[in-house]
Amino acid sequence: MKHRGSSLLAGLLAIACLATVVMAGPATARFIPGLNRVRADKGEVYRKGCLMGHNRVRSGPCRFGDRDSKKKVVLLGDSHAMQWGPGLIRLARKKQWQVIALTRASCPAALVHIDYYCDTWRRNSLRRIRLMRPGLVLVASAANSDAYSVFTGGGYLSRAASEQYLVDGMIRTLRRLRRWSKKTVVMQDQAVTPFSVTACLRINSPGNCGFRASRPRAWSYDFKAARRVKKVPVIDPLPMLCPGGWCRATEGDNLIYRNQGHLAATFTREKYGWLGHRLGDPWR
Repeated sequence: MKHRGSSLLAGLLAIACLATVVMAGPATARFIPGLNRVRADKGEVYRKGCLMGHNRVRSGPCRFGDRDSKKKVVLLGDSHAMQWGPGLIRLARKKQWQVIALTRASCPAALVHIDYYCDTWRRNSLRRIRLMRPGLVLVASAANSDAYSVFTGGGYLSRAASEQYLVDGMIRTLRRLRRWSKKTVVMQDQAVTPFSVTACLRINSPGNCGFRASRPRAWSYDFKAARRVKKVPVIDPLPMLCPGGWCRATEGDNLIYRNQGHLAATFTREKYGWLGHRLGDPWR
């Protein structure tokens, strides 16, 4: 019996050692969230159905943080605005703010013609902000990609030809928001990853899955517009995401990117302090 027990113990130790070797590999490293879950890590705004799409032209209540607070903060834009929702909501809970998320997939905050549903949703959202008169509006839209083609003259323009229309349209949006709020802030779009960071991390260490930041000025209508509207500051996430121009795949155990165009909700939630420092407090 003693010999059989020793053999069993040795076998269990061998299995444990083998498991340790396997777990040490990049593909099974313990990231937060896991590599198999990060793609769905979109945050509260998405889970509550507050990223509009299809034929939905009006956002629901979409209230987060301290929902009874008179200190109202609006998050406005597309999915690149939604990705900052987790950090803003955590900040709001600390500050006792109420966050109202007005977001729609593939619909920029800029006043340009994309399609009927986007245009109608944007018009309804701006009307809601005008009536609400919030203390703070945080605006973000995809800029550093070919996501948006403006419709004009009976057809859709190329991304390059759309840039000036997007700049002018964002200027009109920001000027309205500036009149209707205590403070309006633009979150500049981050650099898009040139490959799937998640796929890279399955076979490489995090140090081998970074990339050089690339954000062409030719596609930066959000930044260009904010520079032309008085008292609309810009938050640039690039120095935080890509110190020295090199974009990291992880911060500690946290995965930074959900996919090539979006940040993971778990990561942006952890950056609430960074976000709060840059937003300031319009009620002070």
